[in-house]
Amino acid sequence: MASTIPSTTSSTGSPQINLAQALRRKMQTTVLPGGTVHPEASFTIRMADAYDYSILGDDLDPDDLHEQMIKSNTEIASILTSIPSSEQEAAADDYLLDMLSKMVFGSNYIEQAGCGLEITLKLCRQVFKGEPVPATIDETDSQFAELQSDLLRQGVSPDVQDVLRARREIVQHAKAAVFMIKEVYLSGKDLTEEIILETHRQLTIGIDTEQGYSWTQYSGVYRLLPVCAGLTSFPDADEVPGLMRRMIRNLNKDLETAVRTGTIDPVDLASKYCHQFVNIHPFLDGNGRTCRLILNALLLKYGSFLSCIGQDDETRETYLEIAANSSMNELSSQGDFDDDDVAAPKYYKQLASFILKHATEGMRGFVHALKGNLGEEA
Repeated sequence: MASTIPSTTSSTGSPQINLAQALRRKMQTTVLPGGTVHPEASFTIRMADAYDYSILGDDLDPDDLHEQMIKSNTEIASILTSIPSSEQEAAADDYLLDMLSKMVFGSNYIEQAGCGLEITLKLCRQVFKGEPVPATIDETDSQFAELQSDLLRQGVSPDVQDVLRARREIVQHAKAAVFMIKEVYLSGKDLTEEIILETHRQLTIGIDTEQGYSWTQYSGVYRLLPVCAGLTSFPDADEVPGLMRRMIRNLNKDLETAVRTGTIDPVDLASKYCHQFVNIHPFLDGNGRTCRLILNALLLKYGSFLSCIGQDDETRETYLEIAANSSMNELSSQGDFDDDDVAAPKYYKQLASFILKHATEGMRGFVHALKGNLGEEA
């Protein structure tokens, strides 16, 4: 039987999905023991030669993590594709809500955007459950005081606009996640430039850049100005459209190969195109958060799992160090490519190992949540 996407209707009349329920129902029809199924093919998850064996330290080995990931996938498939109890379904929905909300928190925390964990979880759960969330609040709202206190604890002395911006960075990030996941995973569409542009628009609505550019100038459009991060200078603005076309073309070629072979490594695929996107840096702002939405949309589509990163100082710093080193190596290795050149990115192995670690942890947590409602040890 085809799965349906549960939805509610907002006060404006537009349909709002309960994203966690929709994900769980989708997984019940797509997750297989050791693989996933899609309209175009059934895939067996197989480890690619795409991992760094030093970045995780001596205690963690990507081979072992990949084996654990497949084991967890098989256990999740066994439970979700049988007849789960209502308690198990509720546990799955709650766990997915938590993972989605922590995904937003961690991605915001990497960029020092948004606010603290508690208020982020509260706002994200509203968005992901399809509940109406006011576009703005005023100083009399209890949520305003909560946001203000949270920013003060972080050492920020916020004015009204700082508080409203922090809230908007959370809400719009969650809305952008709903859009991309719905398009790429729930609706089964291929990732396209149009989906990426609209995701970025949703992410940045009402949020001006720190350099003073209005959101109306950069939201959902490729940049027309040079950008850099630290010592890394990204491609010229006039190269961005061609590089984005090439990225999507490369992704489609990789997927054609996966369909032909019947095997896929979701972590390899998602890490590769997260890395490639951020090294194009197609937008004036919001590139990091958009790249991690691409990452998790591809992980869901081809692996039925999420990877939440950046939730604390240690993982944030590790991620930023990996990203900076990978970008410097990648961009320094590139020559001048024609638009038809399909040279693949090379320096994403450290990122892949980092994502694998967190994806595996997330899947083990999902197994524990499901088995806890069977009275079993996870």
